Amino acid sequence: MSRVRQKTIKTIAKKIVVNYWDVIKEIWDKAEEMSLADPKLAADFRFEMYKRLVELTTDGATKKLRNRIAGYIVTLMKQILYLGKFTIEELATKYKLREEETPETKIMTPTKSGEAKQSELGAEGTKKE
Repeated sequence: MSRVRQKTIKTIAKKIVVNYWDVIKEIWDKAEEMSLADPKLAADFRFEMYKRLVELTTDGATKKLRNRIAGYIVTLMKQILYLGKFTIEELATKYKLREEETPETKIMTPTKSGEAKQSELGAEGTKKE
């Protein structure tokens, strides 16, 4: 049986995939080119790059949570590209950030209890009151 992931991990991963599709697809394509020479190296490259992306896009995520989100992004990409389970357009209808919520202003912050909390940041990077 497969492992059950928390809803927080799935939600954050889907938001990252939808909002950073170009970056994620570029990483995937580079890893595909690398897989011709060394599949293990390509898988490691893909995971490490997704881990860095998660680190840049989430605020205050623990190392364990970042790794789990990055792992789910790999699984999600396989489901989108190879299995055709759903399309990026289907995900975008639910997880796309609205125009006023750019990735710089709305950041999902996982808390210790596992729930996601949103913090609003101003242009200077300080919290809005």
